Amino acid sequence: MEIATIYYKAKDGRIFTDPLECEEYESRLGVIPCTVASLILDLAKMDPDMYICGTVHIRRKNGTRNTYVQYTMCIDHKLESFVNVDNLRDEQRYIVCKVKDLVLSLKDEERDDPEQHMIIFSKDINMKNVGISANFNPDIWDNKAIEY
Repeated sequence: MEIATIYYKAKDGRIFTDPLECEEYESRLGVIPCTVASLILDLAKMDPDMYICGTVHIRRKNGTRNTYVQYTMCIDHKLESFVNVDNLRDEQRYIVCKVKDLVLSLKDEERDDPEQHMIIFSKDINMKNVGISANFNPDIWDNKAIEY
């Protein structure tokens, strides 16, 4: 009996035995780590309707920075003087930000601009059973204009 191993060749010639690993590798070809493009790829793997809280800092080529602040949080304390919050649906009691909202916001940014983020995500609107995605990028805080 002969057992043959199937090899998968990525676009750049690297060889894999796992087709999913090869596909993941190819999806990241040409993508610089800790950039907007890298974050968008990571977010694309998540459920787009997952709730998130966190910040994303982006450093532009001219040295300016942009910070996206995303929140999913209960605002009962703001609403209770106007309505009986017990009669409201969850969607009416929360400020909501989802993965798909953040991806849509990032589409206008330059793909190769460096980014740093700290994002907490959950399938529950009340943010229980959370996961965390974070990275540190020292290029964000350099006071000189970035040269590419």
